[in-house]
Amino acid sequence: MNDTYKTILYEKDKEVPGIVYITLNRPEKRNAISIGPGEMTDEVPDALRLAERDGEVKVIVIRGAGAHFCAGFDLSMVYRVYGGSPDYSPPQAVRLQVDEDHIVGLRRAVLYCKKLTITQVHGWCVEAGMFFAQCSDIAVAAKNAMFAHRGQRLAFGGTLSMPYELVMGLTKRIVELLITGRTFSGEEAAEIGIVTRAVEPEILEQEVYNLAKALTLIPSDAVAIGKMSRKQVAESLGLTGLLSQATIHTLATNLKYREEEKKTVFIRDREKMGAKAAFHKLHDEFEEALARTKYFKSYKAG
Repeated sequence: MNDTYKTILYEKDKEVPGIVYITLNRPEKRNAISIGPGEMTDEVPDALRLAERDGEVKVIVIRGAGAHFCAGFDLSMVYRVYGGSPDYSPPQAVRLQVDEDHIVGLRRAVLYCKKLTITQVHGWCVEAGMFFAQCSDIAVAAKNAMFAHRGQRLAFGGTLSMPYELVMGLTKRIVELLITGRTFSGEEAAEIGIVTRAVEPEILEQEVYNLAKALTLIPSDAVAIGKMSRKQVAESLGLTGLLSQATIHTLATNLKYREEEKKTVFIRDREKMGAKAAFHKLHDEFEEALARTKYFKSYKAG
């Protein structure tokens, strides 16, 4: 095990050294992604590079510690990572630099990884947590896992995080999920194509292990050639252009609110009541409204 990281765990499988586990390790925060130098957005790409340089490794499994896979970006850091506050709007240059290096940099590292990648999803998988599933080669989720693009309600209103989202499966279904931010199950995620398979929760870990073990039988050169081939196809179709997301993210974190909309400004509420309470204030009203629909209400596990 590599003990140099503070937000993740990096370890080789004891019996099959061709498998490496990168475990998001902030369980007290539902593995929310911390942003910035020395944080999760820095450490995950570094761990991926470490695995890439290890000739013995063929498969990387990305998973989460504790009860949930990932709650998205850490809302206590959002906007503050630019140096922003309710009274100070940071310059675009600072936002663009952070967004390119960390917001886009995280998904680019997974998408461009030269080893086979499997994301293992249980519990909540929210917003940026979904980047791992979308950017990895294979994603396996528990049937009762809970997915949501909740951040769309905060600032983005249906923004694509990468073109892949529109070609993964059912385009209009994905657009609806982006716009509403509703919670959907692992089974629906598999139906749409956000994950590869949804399996019974009790066999998730074993199923991923057995799959990873099987994939280590592929010759290393075949792994590398396959990855490069898929990357070339994706680039030829314009599906790996991620820089536009840095621009869109920068714009979306600088919204101007009409007077009647200011009651739900998360950044201001966070200063008064804390991130958790501000989060619930933002989403509870929306969830209550969605609950009045028959087909667009949020999924609840159990």
